[in-house]
Amino acid sequence: METVRIGIVGLGNMGKAHLANIRAGKIPGLRVTALCESVGTLPNLIEGEKAFTDVNLMMRSGHIDAILICTPHFSHTTIGIAALQAGLHVLVEKPISVHKADCERLIAAHTDKSKIFAAMFNMRTNACFKKVKDLIDSGEIGAVRRVHWEVTNWFRTNYYYATGGWRGTWKGEGGGVLMNQCPHNLDLFQWLFGMPQKVRGFCQFGRFHEIEVEDDVTAVMQYDNGTTATFVTSTGEAPGINKLEISAEQGRLTVTDGTRIRFQRNRQQMSK
Repeated sequence: METVRIGIVGLGNMGKAHLANIRAGKIPGLRVTALCESVGTLPNLIEGEKAFTDVNLMMRSGHIDAILICTPHFSHTTIGIAALQAGLHVLVEKPISVHKADCERLIAAHTDKSKIFAAMFNMRTNACFKKVKDLIDSGEIGAVRRVHWEVTNWFRTNYYYATGGWRGTWKGEGGGVLMNQCPHNLDLFQWLFGMPQKVRGFCQFGRFHEIEVEDDVTAVMQYDNGTTATFVTSTGEAPGINKLEISAEQGRLTVTDGTRIRFQRNRQQMSK
């Protein structure tokens, strides 16, 4: 398949951003051939694109080989399962589902391994985090002792939450900063350091905004090997910060804004 024909369902902020990137030719071998929006207004079509208001019709149309799901969170599961059953390649925006059981249902529906099923965790391709992963896995920084990641550069106004009726609600979004803004960071966290054995979280609901869900979180994690970690995030602080600090046997590694790495190397391991 020289060119993959993709359909995008959900033309909100993320759907439009992906559409612009594909139209601009930033992804070789990928062409948008269908757009689907059941609530809002579709962008103006260009040659070769077909409009739909029913995602099931788009999936059965024969116009697409793959689908990019950019709809509100709760619909990811049903659309994703239907797309896999229709024999399409599936790329779903984060989170793949709101509830663990729905995530498992969606993953289990991927039975045809000739079709690609993936979640939009593009931060794993970030050069800085790929280098951090290599430094950890290679043993270059030694055993990790402690991790602190503060991600408070997600500032959002009340207007942001008010512009989408589904945002900031349990029914529409299924969560707040952890569900909407931080899945990328949480994915990177477990990718780099593995899953902790104990987690204690302090979530404040609507602390800074007129919303139902969490907008300020501090989590403390423990690993069986003695490593401890903290994760702090908020959509109510400005100016915010995005700083990952890793204390390890061979020194301290700091990643700022996902763009800069500083490694303060010890002359010898701390434990010697």
